Formats: sequence, structure tokens, C-alpha cells
Amino acid sequence: MAETVTVFGADRQQGNAVATALLEDGGFTVRAVVQGLTSPTAQLLQAGGAHIMLSDVNDPASIDCALSGAQKCFAITHTDFNNRDPLQDEIQQGYRIADACKKHNIRHIVLSGAHHVHRKYSLPARHMDAKACINDYMNEIGLPKTEMIVPFYFENFLTKFKPKPAGNNTYKIAIPMGEVAMDGISIKQIGPIVMALFKNPERWIGKSCFLSAGRMTIQEYAQILTHHLYPKQFKDSQISVREFVESYGGPGAQDLGNMFEFWKRGGQKMNSTMSFELYPELKTFQRWVSANNTSLDS
Repeated sequence: MAETVTVFGADRQQGNAVATALLEDGGFTVRAVVQGLTSPTAQLLQAGGAHIMLSDVNDPASIDCALSGAQKCFAITHTDFNNRDPLQDEIQQGYRIADACKKHNIRHIVLSGAHHVHRKYSLPARHMDAKACINDYMNEIGLPKTEMIVPFYFENFLTKFKPKPAGNNTYKIAIPMGEVAMDGISIKQIGPIVMALFKNPERWIGKSCFLSAGRMTIQEYAQILTHHLYPKQFKDSQISVREFVESYGGPGAQDLGNMFEFWKRGGQKMNSTMSFELYPELKTFQRWVSANNTSLDS
């Protein structure tokens, strides 16, 4: 009988990539945890064969229902910078999921984790620090877990980090990495990687996977965009972390700035060789741009 995998956050980007990959494989029963049963994303998952269900990560009984009878779990928590205490709120979400996994004897958890930024450099990056604390707790209670750490998403070039017009068909990328190379990956390709982890638990339980489809400077990212989207010209804005925080604005700006500062100081330590081993069809940035040039050009 097919193993049941509970996928938290299945109506958000990363969880949706995981649920979609598992459905397309056909070897798992997918329990997709969503925020709304009638959303287009939830409806697509249901049409693809997923069992969709509502679950409140603030309610242990609701998490129990999501995990009851499952054998595996993709666990991810989300940071709400508008909350009074985003760090503790997210940590508690993760602890509840961890406790429920222990209670229901989940045989393999893949956790979307992160590095400790504040602990290493005294730079608070609450969206990362919370996930690192959740990983520590899962280790403490002895869960059969694989930690997965992801880098910058290529899809960010379509949204939060969309290059901004700077006149004369020129566009600037405002990512404060300076001359330091930055790892990246397509969020949609995280799904097949998680599936590969679930299919080989003996090898991956107790391990951490640092994902990357390649590591380049911002100027190199810009050169690839220019090559595929010519006559548009893309350039690194050479923005500093301080300037980035001031221009980004809103809650969480300093956390994101500290994330980039952490990466600049060598905190990424990602592994593209391992990533391609897990999923040989992983797209480099060049291949991803080629496949998405219409969206990028709009």
C-alpha cells in the first residue's frame, strides 16, 4: 500500500512543489494541508489526486488530525513579520508539528530548515533563526528527520527581487551581495528533491541537505539575464546591505538584510553536487531563464 505523506503548506510555493511532485510520481498518497479548501491551488491539488485538508498550525488537535495515519511528513513553517513576536510564533508552530510527529510515530520527516544566523554572527534573521531552532528541537526529541536548507529562489527575480528599470533599456538587480557569489535554485524543483529523499530514507535520515543549482555573483546572474532578454541590459546595482534595508522597507527588511550579510560572510555552504545527485534534471539559472524568458520579459 502506498505510504501517506502529510505535506504542510501545500498551498504555498515550497509545499506545493513537494505535493505536486509526489502526486506526479504516483507512488504516494498525498495529504495536502492547506489554508483554504476552495483556493485555486487547493482545487488543483485535489484534482491531481491529493486529499486536501485544513489544519491550523496554532492548534495541536488540528495538527494531530493532519498527521494521524501518515507515515511521512514534509514540515515547513512560515514567518509572519507582522506578528508581535515572529520568531517565537514560528518556533512554536514548529514545536507543535514536531511533537505531533513524535506522537504519531512518523517514520521520516523532511524539514525545510535554515542556518542559525543570530547565534553565529549576532545578526537577527528571524525567518532563518526560527527554522534552525525547530531543527534543533527535532534533533533533541529524536525524530527521524532530514533537514533541507534552500538558497535564494530563482523565482524571486519575478517577484520581490524583480530587476528595476534604470533608463535606456537598463535594469538593475538590488541584491546586496557585492562581489560574493550567491547560491540559487528554482523553488519548483525542490519537490522532486524532497521526493528523492523520501524514497531513500536509509541514506538520508539524520542528514542535512544544502541545496543549490549553482553559485554565481549578482553580475553573473545579470549577464545571463541580458543574454536571454537582449536588448534589455541587466546590471548589479551594487547596493549595500544598509541601503537594501532602507529601500526594502516594511517589517522583515532588517532580517532579509542580515540574511544577505550572513551569506556574504560565507554562511551558505550549499552543495550543488549533492543537489544534482538527488535530482539530475535540476535546472541551472541559465536553463531556468531560458524556460521562463516570457515571464521575465513581461
